Amino acid sequence: MAVTGLSMQAPTASALTSVSTNYSYGDFESTTLAPPGWSLSAASPNRIYTSTTVALSGAKSLCLEDTSSGAATTALRSVRTVTPGVEYQGQGYAYTLNGTQTLALRFYDAAGAVVSRVAAPSTGATMLWSRISVKAVAPATATRVVVELSSTTATQSKVWWDAVEVLQPGVANSGFESTSSTLPVASWTTSAASGTSAKIRTGYPKLGSRSLYLSDASTTGLVKVTSTRTAVFAGVSYDLRAWVRPASGSFTATVRFLDTKLGVIRSVAVPVSKPANTWSLVTKQLVVPNNGHWATVELSTGTSSKATGDFDVVDLRPSAGSSTQSFSDGRDTQPVDAFANTNVVRTAIIGGKAKLLGVVSGSPAELQVVDIETNRVERRFPLGDMEAAWSLVVADTGVYTAGNDGHLWRWATGSSTITDLGRATATGTTIFDLEEGPDGRIWGASYPKSELWNFSPSTSRFASLGTVSTSHDYARSLAVNGSYAWVGLGSTNPKIVRVSLSNPASKTTLNVPQPVTSGQVAELDLLGRYLSVKTPSGTTSGGTIITGERRLYDTVSGSWSVAANYPVQRPSPMDGAGAFYFLQYKQLRAVDAATGSYEIRGDTATAAGRDRMVLKGTLGGDAGNWLLAYDPSGTISALETRSLQQKSFRAEFAPTKMQIKSVGFGGGKLLVGGFGGSSLAMVDADLSQRSQYPLVPYGPGVIGEVEGSVEHGRYQYIGTYTDGRIFRYDTLAPWVDGTNPALVTTLGPTYRQDRPLAWATAGSRTFFGTIPKYGVLGGVLGVFDGDTGTPKIVSEPVADQSIVSLTASGYMVYGGTSRWGGLGATPTQSSAKVFAYNAATGKVAWQVTPAAGMEAFGAVVMGPTGTLWAAGSTTLYELDPKTGATLRSIMVQTQGKQTTPVFRNTALANVNGMLYLVAAGRAYAVDPATLRVSVPVSSGITPAQLVVQGNQLFVPQGSTLKEVIIK
Repeated sequence: MAVTGLSMQAPTASALTSVSTNYSYGDFESTTLAPPGWSLSAASPNRIYTSTTVALSGAKSLCLEDTSSGAATTALRSVRTVTPGVEYQGQGYAYTLNGTQTLALRFYDAAGAVVSRVAAPSTGATMLWSRISVKAVAPATATRVVVELSSTTATQSKVWWDAVEVLQPGVANSGFESTSSTLPVASWTTSAASGTSAKIRTGYPKLGSRSLYLSDASTTGLVKVTSTRTAVFAGVSYDLRAWVRPASGSFTATVRFLDTKLGVIRSVAVPVSKPANTWSLVTKQLVVPNNGHWATVELSTGTSSKATGDFDVVDLRPSAGSSTQSFSDGRDTQPVDAFANTNVVRTAIIGGKAKLLGVVSGSPAELQVVDIETNRVERRFPLGDMEAAWSLVVADTGVYTAGNDGHLWRWATGSSTITDLGRATATGTTIFDLEEGPDGRIWGASYPKSELWNFSPSTSRFASLGTVSTSHDYARSLAVNGSYAWVGLGSTNPKIVRVSLSNPASKTTLNVPQPVTSGQVAELDLLGRYLSVKTPSGTTSGGTIITGERRLYDTVSGSWSVAANYPVQRPSPMDGAGAFYFLQYKQLRAVDAATGSYEIRGDTATAAGRDRMVLKGTLGGDAGNWLLAYDPSGTISALETRSLQQKSFRAEFAPTKMQIKSVGFGGGKLLVGGFGGSSLAMVDADLSQRSQYPLVPYGPGVIGEVEGSVEHGRYQYIGTYTDGRIFRYDTLAPWVDGTNPALVTTLGPTYRQDRPLAWATAGSRTFFGTIPKYGVLGGVLGVFDGDTGTPKIVSEPVADQSIVSLTASGYMVYGGTSRWGGLGATPTQSSAKVFAYNAATGKVAWQVTPAAGMEAFGAVVMGPTGTLWAAGSTTLYELDPKTGATLRSIMVQTQGKQTTPVFRNTALANVNGMLYLVAAGRAYAVDPATLRVSVPVSSGITPAQLVVQGNQLFVPQGSTLKEVIIK
């Protein structure tokens, strides 16, 4: 019976494999609804029938549909006569719509009475195939065995069954206790060249009273004995076990798998070289080919060497597999919920009072309004599906914000609700910047397609001016006056384009002072005649590394040489008098936006903060024109721009629950990173305690958004976004922002990398892999040898591909790639790959494509038997770690082709012989030996992250960390 892994077939799919079988009773390929030879019991409304809806072997299966509340369905098939005291094993593949059913072996005596019944339940995993197996020893009075498929009276269920069969496993005369007067070895075939022999003897048994003795005194011939055929289950693992007592030389044990026509389809030779004159156990786990039905075991000497020795208890049986059988829900927690991360804040006078407005990243993000003088959060508006925002405008018609949901939102100040104005453009998924035009229209810049658009508050309609540049996806920043819109573009060849508002087809390109090949023009502000620009960091076409800075561009003269420029600080907005400000060298500098002349207003100790705003109003009882400097720690420093009076206020946004971005483990704690800013929660494994870091976000040398981490001894390595920053955290010392974790390296400026998300360790080495910056193809492999110093960087071990998964063993590190690079970069490769890198030689050992057209191999792990497993969506590939050759594949569940960039879309863990896979929003538990598949979490996992520790499994579901108990 041929079995193609574990494969779901949609009703319209063709059969994955066309097979012929010696066990037609379990293939259900008959043309009748009732399969021949089966006894069916299904009281209405229950049904049992052959079906073409899904099938694993051939085109049909047997469906047991139990929709009643009190009657079970049962299908019985008498399979074979049995020998008392002998073990029999049965299998059936179950595809479940709902509920659970049972596969059982019934033993009958000569009178037709049931003398034993041994059953195994299906896993309950829905919409996929799972192999169910059962084994039992025939009782003393048993004469035949019957296979049973059944539902229960207690619950409803619908399950399709296929590839059902019952075998007597094992090698005949495995202990060589049976003898023959005509054969040297009963149930074995002997081939002996001159000077060689095979016989059963009684002098040196391991068990029982006899052993097989092979003697080879020839250097040109050999002796071999081959077992009779034993039936095997296709596609599953078998254990070869043999005891050997060599007197001299070495041997080979060869297992051959045969198809239904007795053709050899796979041979596996196992060298046998053990200490002399003592019994040693030889073991090897083997996988039966998907079309394998028989197997033989051959024991032999070599043709060119001499050998003598004994074998005993030589057997080949189905692997027992993992002891893990079931799962139950544990506790749920929202560990990343004490952060109030903002990308943008603004200030306004509302109801006569000074307010701070900000969009707090979370799941969902919230627009919050804080009274500056009382530090009270007065309004909290959840923003639908938005998780982070980069734009916020205070206009006469309301407060507008937008972010990564592609929608424009408006709060009419004073209202108790916020309005979703809808999607700005049909294709835009992220709005990076908003500006109010002189006529009150709200202008926006969107990704992808670098779209420029506006919203009219008077008509409540959007209008699109189309794509700013066909060669740029990112419209990252925006500035507007009555005549033009300036749009900052990226991610390749970043530049500024000026668009005429009266004739959008009229465009003028403004190159930044030091052009780079990739990056973003992330900030644009129009301050009178001056355009404030944050120029991108990156590498020039000639290979020179450029560090970004802030520049002023004179839109009248067309010059970047503006004397008032201060390259390390974003200027404040203009105040009502037409001036903008810098806090420079502990002085307040005011710049005339019309002429560029500037004056020093005086000395001040006011810190610059992260954001600077201007506010005309009353603070602490004093009216004035205030320059406000906001620090994300929750401090506002206020400086009156004429009198230089200073005040300080606490203005703290309320924390939100954040979308989980990464989940790791180290130091006995779960490390949970959030999406939307610098955030890391360290959670005790029993979920009783947690700590959240950094203590002060956005400070110098502080971690960013955590992409991935790994434990290496006392140190935890942490990779953060942006700029590919790598930190080393000493877990035996207190956390100190900016010091511990220590920033070890920043990959962005030199290597153009952004996201260090793949991690692994082995021995003294720690490895990481990265996704590059926007518009760039090709990740790097980083190697730390020891826990000091900086890493060795291996650029693009696989050309033009990101490294999204790693696992390591000894000096070898294995990686899975994504054919995608930074967003905005078009892939050049047709398929992702799996590769091996030798850290000792510093060379790539091999790279392979286990499946053509794969977007990413999002997870790799060393398996229970030392092979390498790679996850390509919901298909698992077992590879030879020495060569990368594919040994087998297991399609756990089908999944449609993805059309958007794919990076780490899967997660894998190998624990206690079980492979845990996260893919397509579900968690699967796959026993690679038995092909039993369970689904500990049936839906809702995002992103694809997984931690398994002891009997606990953790996965993220949005902002929730879900615990599952493994039993």
